[in-house]
Amino acid sequence: MNHLSKEAPVPQSCPNRRGSRNTRLRRNAAAILAVTALAALTACGGGAGSPSTESGTASQGSSEAAPNTDPVTLNVAWWGDTSRADRYQEALDLYTSENPHVTITTQFSAWGDYWSSRNTEAAGGALPDVFQMDLAYLTEYAQNGRLASLDDVIGAEIDVTTLPETLLPAGQFGGVTYAIPTSSSTLATFYNTDVLTALGLEQPAADLTWDEYDEFLSQVSAAGANASPQVFGSTGYTQLLWLFAIWLEQHDKVLFTEDGELGFDKEDLNQWWSRSVPLYEDGTFIPTARVVQLEGIDAFGARETAAEVSWNNFLVRFSEGTGGSTLAMAPVPADDAGNRGLFLKPGLMLSTGANSKHPEQAADLINFITNDPRVGEIFGMSRGVPASSSALGGFEPEGLDAEIVAFQESIAQDTVNTAPPSVRGFGTMEAAFTTIAQELSYGTMSVDQAVDEFFVEAETSLG
Repeated sequence: MNHLSKEAPVPQSCPNRRGSRNTRLRRNAAAILAVTALAALTACGGGAGSPSTESGTASQGSSEAAPNTDPVTLNVAWWGDTSRADRYQEALDLYTSENPHVTITTQFSAWGDYWSSRNTEAAGGALPDVFQMDLAYLTEYAQNGRLASLDDVIGAEIDVTTLPETLLPAGQFGGVTYAIPTSSSTLATFYNTDVLTALGLEQPAADLTWDEYDEFLSQVSAAGANASPQVFGSTGYTQLLWLFAIWLEQHDKVLFTEDGELGFDKEDLNQWWSRSVPLYEDGTFIPTARVVQLEGIDAFGARETAAEVSWNNFLVRFSEGTGGSTLAMAPVPADDAGNRGLFLKPGLMLSTGANSKHPEQAADLINFITNDPRVGEIFGMSRGVPASSSALGGFEPEGLDAEIVAFQESIAQDTVNTAPPSVRGFGTMEAAFTTIAQELSYGTMSVDQAVDEFFVEAETSLG
């Protein structure tokens, strides 16, 4: 049942979650590009629920001798739409055709229903053998003993040598591995070059500092004041908790500590949110009231902003939303010394319920879904850029997908940090961060008041 290559190297020990920020690791770009993207777009994809179904089996066995061929049944669950379900089913059918002693039952649903079902299963000690995990929920499930440790099967059933060193720690809690990333993403600055050309402007040719980026956005809003529709620089980027995390990295601080506490103080957040005040006042940022009027349509997609910071896998979504505009991606602003503070955010991850009666078989299936080149071909970029170099090697990205991979390759040497560790209440804090920043944009509270309110919310979420 082991799908690892017989010549596979012995996995290296996992690095500490935070390496020295003074050491800028020079990494192999090809290894890093194998891991980055989609989380945001695919993570919350909708889809109708499906009752448990059985994956068919074929008579042809695996080409490798399985150490244990006793009949087993594995339950597999994920969130997503019917397109993702079809891809999963094709991959699982391939697995069972090579492991005819394994029967697989499946269930999938939209994001909200998915976690409602997992919470019910967790309370009853009946989580699936293999199921999709998200960074926002990892700590909650791990610290309550709901997830199986995967450390004993790494290097045996699961090959992690195909993953970037900085990505695997994102699936850990308390130094124990509870989830294997299958995709990731990183933040990028998007420019609509068609809109810029119409305004008589060009995309910045070089990396920008934060002040330089703000100045460029102001130039855009000035040039677009009389356009129809009016064009602003961007939406308020200070609303993004993940971008604040990068800004903190640039200032040698972290969003959360290993102990699950805030890694910054009120003054740090005050500096960050204070950046937005003059940009809303002079019309550089599109008014939040206008964003609300768009009723869910991206301001960038509506061509009412010329630049945005978002996850790099959004290139496809933005391109479709803008009617095929020519879009370009560049790194997010750096500090005055050129430090970027970039990291790979895990997208989809796979975990095993602590209640699983077949942990080794579940681990083998996780390895198959994560690393097999044929599975990489089945999913393509629908999960984002595969985390595994071997899975990415199973297909040739084309068009916009190729652009996403090329962008990831271009910044590979800078994605040397690890994503902020999962903490209890992460999702709640992220939502509060955005909501409070939006209230600040209306001018209904001062920066000091907004900062105080967030810290109250954070302390409540962290318990």
